[in-house]
Amino acid sequence: MANHDEDSVKLALLAHDLRTPLAAMRLTAELIGTGPLNGTQKDQLSILIRSIDALTQMTGELVTAAEPGSQAETRPSRIADVVSEIADLFQVAAEAKNLTLTLKIDDEAREAVTSSGGTLRRVITTLLDNAVKYTAEGGVTVEVRAAGHKSEDASGQGDPSSILISVADSGPGIEPEEGARLFRPFVRGRHGRETAPGTGLGLWGTAQFVRDMNGRLTLARSETGGSRFNVEIPLGEGDDGLLQAEADQHGTSATSEDASVTGPLSAHVLIVDDNETNCRLLAALLESFGISSEAARSGEQAVGLVQKSDFDAALLDLHMPGMSGVETAEALGSLRPDLPLIAVTAALESVGDTRLRDAGFREILTKPLSPAALFEAMKLASGRRAG
Repeated sequence: MANHDEDSVKLALLAHDLRTPLAAMRLTAELIGTGPLNGTQKDQLSILIRSIDALTQMTGELVTAAEPGSQAETRPSRIADVVSEIADLFQVAAEAKNLTLTLKIDDEAREAVTSSGGTLRRVITTLLDNAVKYTAEGGVTVEVRAAGHKSEDASGQGDPSSILISVADSGPGIEPEEGARLFRPFVRGRHGRETAPGTGLGLWGTAQFVRDMNGRLTLARSETGGSRFNVEIPLGEGDDGLLQAEADQHGTSATSEDASVTGPLSAHVLIVDDNETNCRLLAALLESFGISSEAARSGEQAVGLVQKSDFDAALLDLHMPGMSGVETAEALGSLRPDLPLIAVTAALESVGDTRLRDAGFREILTKPLSPAALFEAMKLASGRRAG
């Protein structure tokens, strides 16, 4: 058990360290999006950003899972949305092999939600990856439909009790004797061994994830002669309203954020981060807002710069060698009580919102950083409005 806990912590540490390059990748992609792009480039950039966000979500789940007393994710996600996003990510790979990738979602299944959106994402990603990888011609079809119903109403209808997601391909298929052991670790089918590299862990992990969702994973022959993997997910009670309320709130927030980035700001900002790439990306993003900046690679250097120069705000990374972001904020606050401090972090859970507020931070931004969120934070912190 101790070894298992130690392995979990090591995995969580790796996931935590991956947040910095992932945040840098997303910010770079956002900066590319501010330039002139044609329609195809915009679509490709959107796929890149969603892929980064998916990786970021996975790393966050790994970090949370290793924390003592942590709980499984509870944020409801619309199943159809999760499947649609993943299908979009694999569209380019399918087209590169001249395969069709078709998505079919029954109306009855569109509003169904799950509280295990991140886990479902990993399941569908593995199944689609295998389907595209091992299919040489033809295509892949993904279907989402209601598989059962709760108590019927007067019209003879009722809410779905489970959702069935199927991923079918026109590949070579899997022999029955192989299918019986395919969900074991390090086991691969004959065709897989002959055509593409792999570890044999994907389907085993997928089976574990489906079991974690109290679901069921089965393998069958598809109508096109290939393989059909079916994932049946039971639906919980009372999630639909939660999802709708959260979706409405998120949609309103996102719309107002995007609309707010409409004019330049005039300010001079201090960036405090020991990572040079992060400093350069933040400086480039601020410059796109009309904001000049200077960078400090440590808390000590930041204190020295504030003693010599006048800044309208400071952006501080929280985890730095030597003086931490919190210690730096406290030092800067004693020098310039009126200096707006903004935390920029990929690990808010390790410090806590209350601790940051007590240290003097007026705004807290999480990585991967949203340019619109940064723009709004700069407006609020500096007391200025877009010109």
